[in-house]
Amino acid sequence: MGKKSFQKRLPRIPLPHEGIQVNGCRNPTCENFLTLSPIKNFDGPEEDLPEAYRRGGGSYRISGTGKGTASLICGICSERKQQGKDMTVVSSSLKSNRAVHEELSRISKHLDPNPLLCPNPACDSNIGKKPKSVKKNGKTSAGNQRYQCLHCGKSFAEKPKARRHHDKPHLNKTLFKLLVNKEPINRIAEVLDISEKTVYDKIRFIHRKCLEFAASREKKLEKIGFERMYLSTDRQVLMTNWVRRDDKRNSDLYGIATACLNTGYVFAFNFNYDGAVDAYEAEQQAIDNGDYEIAKHHRAHARIWLSREFDDAVKSRPSRDKLPVPGSLRDEIKIKTMIDQRFNTAEASENIDATKQLPLRGALVHNEYTMLAHFFLLKRFFASTGKTRFFLDLDSGMKSAYISAFREEIAEGRSDGFLVRTSKNKTNDEKEKLVAAFRKRVSVLTGIPAPVLTFQDLKEVTNKIIAERLKKPIKIKNSPESWIEHPWVSKAEPEKMVAPLTDLSKYEIMHQANLYRMVTLAPVDHFFMNIRRMSMYFERPFQSGTGMGRIWHGYSAYNPEMYTIIGDIFRVHYNYCTRKNRKVTPAMKLGLAKGPVTEEKILYYKNY
Repeated sequence: MGKKSFQKRLPRIPLPHEGIQVNGCRNPTCENFLTLSPIKNFDGPEEDLPEAYRRGGGSYRISGTGKGTASLICGICSERKQQGKDMTVVSSSLKSNRAVHEELSRISKHLDPNPLLCPNPACDSNIGKKPKSVKKNGKTSAGNQRYQCLHCGKSFAEKPKARRHHDKPHLNKTLFKLLVNKEPINRIAEVLDISEKTVYDKIRFIHRKCLEFAASREKKLEKIGFERMYLSTDRQVLMTNWVRRDDKRNSDLYGIATACLNTGYVFAFNFNYDGAVDAYEAEQQAIDNGDYEIAKHHRAHARIWLSREFDDAVKSRPSRDKLPVPGSLRDEIKIKTMIDQRFNTAEASENIDATKQLPLRGALVHNEYTMLAHFFLLKRFFASTGKTRFFLDLDSGMKSAYISAFREEIAEGRSDGFLVRTSKNKTNDEKEKLVAAFRKRVSVLTGIPAPVLTFQDLKEVTNKIIAERLKKPIKIKNSPESWIEHPWVSKAEPEKMVAPLTDLSKYEIMHQANLYRMVTLAPVDHFFMNIRRMSMYFERPFQSGTGMGRIWHGYSAYNPEMYTIIGDIFRVHYNYCTRKNRKVTPAMKLGLAKGPVTEEKILYYKNY
């Protein structure tokens, strides 16, 4: 079927899918902000579509931005910008709502397990309204039940059940502890006197039990009526080792995490990798179905990186040569936003170049869909929460994902977001000097000696300084936001600049100042610091040159799935189990546990 005849059936803006609509104006003060959100799933002729979805209708227009990509331009914001008004957002990259739903289903499947879901993303049971329908179709050689989808005919087997490992339960606990205390796999096998294969089997068993245990607690979040929730979001970039000597390219994985400011609880840690997808099969389906002939936001496999698509991205990648070197925090923001505008037009925040390759097993997910799914999962968790406040690392993709997921809450005034940029290159001596200078400044303003200053003293002075700085916000080249230099100094964040993403004019000035004062990435950075220190996979890598400009990392994983598995295990242990000098866990502070949870309770949790 030709490209034109196929596209006639497609609306110019992707329709909502399962209540998800991520496309639309990203400016919270614009009349278009909620234009697309209230529209429910639609299954009728084009002439009956709401005006905004019809070609030539509504106050949006579509502009092509590259091969298979397009941007949604808000007519109202565009007109205001032409009039000289300061508009922070005019256009946004179009995304597939169905792909967001697929990714959300993947990262939340431990909350709603469904073993009989057809694995074919192009199946009518997944993309249409047909009910899921399967029949038993014999068993695999390993004895696991096999099924066949009655819609697409695809055969699939239920996931093999992890061994219970009750024969040596003391090894399970010891292995669990070694795993979260920086022991590599070969050392664990040596210490426990078992094979490495047995170690990996037990790791998968531990992973399954961790998710079952976490799901039993985290399902309660949707019904807990938290009055306020302050949340810090950041991401890590991890690299898998090459496995073939004749192809020494690495694969990058991006992990996004969100932690609670007041308790330190990490609600989610998600990677853009799906080990359940057969990338080769998906590639063949894309070719057969004509996916490459239509826009990316309408493709059946919009969620994952296809081989030809990845190769095109490498070839068309703009040069990053001669990027300026930042000399200050303001320079960092200017350069970061310039890079986002030049290289991050799809709001994916991925660095694709000739030194990278797709994983040899499973499928790499477009990072923007993982970020979108991450925020929709948080939206589910905080459905009964009064107000949410998000503190996000400076990243255009993360910013867009938050606004897209929490659009209704932002419009209702129940959610606010801030961008944060902190200094990462200070020495310990420099940090101590900056902290001392901050306390001395407060001491001068209050007349209270620095050694006896209380938190309340620091808080009151900081709020007053912020209130003054809000009168003259800083405009930084390339950045559409208005920034202030944050006066609060700590060793974790010795220098910091903050900008709002939502309209704060509804609050009086001291309320605004108090919100600005609380902005920090410290809780999620603390989690990242712990997992780097306590897991070999996540440690900042030492590098060993291998020739041809390729890099091999000593402790990095060869199988990308290990990052998702170890990340889940560590998150659960971090939230619920104690460590030395930590008797109160984040889960206890949040109200999801009455006391410290032992490794045995997680390992032998029964969900019935």
